[in-house]
Amino acid sequence: MSDMDEYQDIKELLKPKRAVGASPALRQRVHAASARRHGATDIGWLRSAAAAACLVLLAGAAMLFSGRDSVASSQGSECIVYVAGQRTSGEEAHAIAEADVARMEQFMRTVAQQNAAEQEKVNQFMQHKFQQK
Repeated sequence: MSDMDEYQDIKELLKPKRAVGASPALRQRVHAASARRHGATDIGWLRSAAAAACLVLLAGAAMLFSGRDSVASSQGSECIVYVAGQRTSGEEAHAIAEADVARMEQFMRTVAQQNAAEQEKVNQFMQHKFQQK
């Protein structure tokens, strides 16, 4: 027996005898386990927490400004804020408070946009997964 024949025999022995792959049932189980582990519930909790935080911030801002306006109109008191431990009042305090509210509203809009973008990514991923089946 020559070296070439022996090489061919070894090569033949090393070839796969059948196709190796996951069965459809195994693929289904893996997909279901993956969906449970990394499912939309994680994203849902994150969105719920962000929405709740935004609502609390909005409610707090509304209470702050509505309470201050009613106190200011009834008692003639002024707006007072503390910046870096220093008390500020009057027009400067009012401007600082309005700027803080504007920053908070911008933050809430940014969070809402990011949540919408993440939801769109999830939707595209899920559509892609269903189209593959």
